[in-house]
Amino acid sequence: MKLHISIAVASTIAVSATAFAIGRPAIGARSAGAALQRAPASPQTRSHSALRMASPEEFVKAEIASADVVVFSKTFCPFCRKTKKVFDAMEGVDVKYIELNEMDDGNEIQDALLELSGQRTVPNVFIKGKHIGGNDDTQRAKREGTLEEMLVA
Repeated sequence: MKLHISIAVASTIAVSATAFAIGRPAIGARSAGAALQRAPASPQTRSHSALRMASPEEFVKAEIASADVVVFSKTFCPFCRKTKKVFDAMEGVDVKYIELNEMDDGNEIQDALLELSGQRTVPNVFIKGKHIGGNDDTQRAKREGTLEEMLVA
C-alpha cells in the first residue's frame, strides 16, 4: 500500500492510539495540506483533525513508525521524484510520502529530521524505522539489491 500525503492523517490515528495506550489525551490536529491520496477510501481519510503532535520531533518519530518506508519529501524536488519512482515500482511495499513543502511546519519538521538523522535535506528516507539517507543512498541500495533485503528484514 502506497500513501501519498502532505499531512499525516494515518499517523494521527496511530498517534491517537498511542496516546490512548499511554493514557494521554489527544492534542488537536495538524494543519491540513493536500488530502490523503489513496484508493479506495478508508476510515483514515475521513478525519483531518484527530491529533496535533506536541512537537515536530514527536511527529517525525510517529511517522517513521507508521509505515515500512517513510520518505520526507518536497513536491518540486527532482531527487525526491527519483526516490519515489524506486518505491512506486515496488509491489506490496507500505510507503508513505510526507510532502514538507505543503505543511505549515515543514521547516520545523526538517529541523527535527536533522536532529534525529543528521540529515536535513530531502528526500530523507527511513526503512522499517532505520534512516538510510537520501536519493543517492536509495538508488545505491536498489542497484546493489540491499533495498529489498531491508524491506524483508
